[in-house]
Amino acid sequence: MNQEVDFIQCKPSITIDYKMEDLPKFKDESNIVVLFGFPYDEGTIRNKGRAGGENAYEQIMLVLKSKLQACNPSQKVIHVGAVPKQLTLEDAHEYLYQHVGEIYYQLPQAKVIVIGGSNDQSYPNFKGLVDGMQCKKLGVINIDSHLDVRPLLNQNQCHSGSPFRSMLEDVERFQNSKFVEFAIKGCTCSYEHYQYVLNKGGKVYFMEKDIRRLNAENQGLSAMNNVLTEFENDENIDFIFLSFDVDSINSAWCPGVSAPSIVGGLTNVEALSIMERAKKSKKIKLIDLSEFNPAVECERTSNLISEMIITFIL
Repeated sequence: MNQEVDFIQCKPSITIDYKMEDLPKFKDESNIVVLFGFPYDEGTIRNKGRAGGENAYEQIMLVLKSKLQACNPSQKVIHVGAVPKQLTLEDAHEYLYQHVGEIYYQLPQAKVIVIGGSNDQSYPNFKGLVDGMQCKKLGVINIDSHLDVRPLLNQNQCHSGSPFRSMLEDVERFQNSKFVEFAIKGCTCSYEHYQYVLNKGGKVYFMEKDIRRLNAENQGLSAMNNVLTEFENDENIDFIFLSFDVDSINSAWCPGVSAPSIVGGLTNVEALSIMERAKKSKKIKLIDLSEFNPAVECERTSNLISEMIITFIL
């Protein structure tokens, strides 16, 4: 495939349905999903990944809006735009944190889906949920091939490999929460980082060692059901944050990522089934989707991700 041509074709023009100041209009809506975008790939580039993810949010929204015209969602869906593209990554994180928090402050009943962009978005999303809902008892699930607990660069620069270290080190916000790493590929993780997660009280579900050994037709769904059920039955967890890095999905179905899962990974059916299960959870409050890169591949991946979102909101 000619990546340059594909990339140019995947730079859509989308319209924003509502502005942030419109949120109070929906305060009486009991079943509402708010869509917000994080069009940045600087974190991936800092982590030595491929550029191109800054256009992911726009491409997903283009496909999603087209598909939604033929659907009748069971939840009210409002799209309130995205972080402006011209900011530094640090300022973009602050903007994202403030706006996710504002969404919850204005609409505490809402569920939020943030569409990236690089996976470094997960830490400001986490902060926005905690501060916006004034809640410090979360269950956090990172669906990913990678642990993403690498140290900051030069002690102060975030990147796509660092969001959950930043979260775990944020003692004030995280101290009463629980953390699960899911669908991790052992070949992409260092033993040091694995031990770091365990030492912080987290759990790790490896793709091959844990998930693929389950006696179930849909192994990914079965494993995720166990994780969600545990969090849902835990009285010390008020809400769940599900972070879905799509490089955890096998490249046969999700090729448009910076670090594709050539061997292993979730199937498309497992990814969609996980979103269907998430829809049924009364505790899931926030989902972010990360690491789609239209410069690598556009059509197949954007269609899968849009179907994942639709599965959650139908």
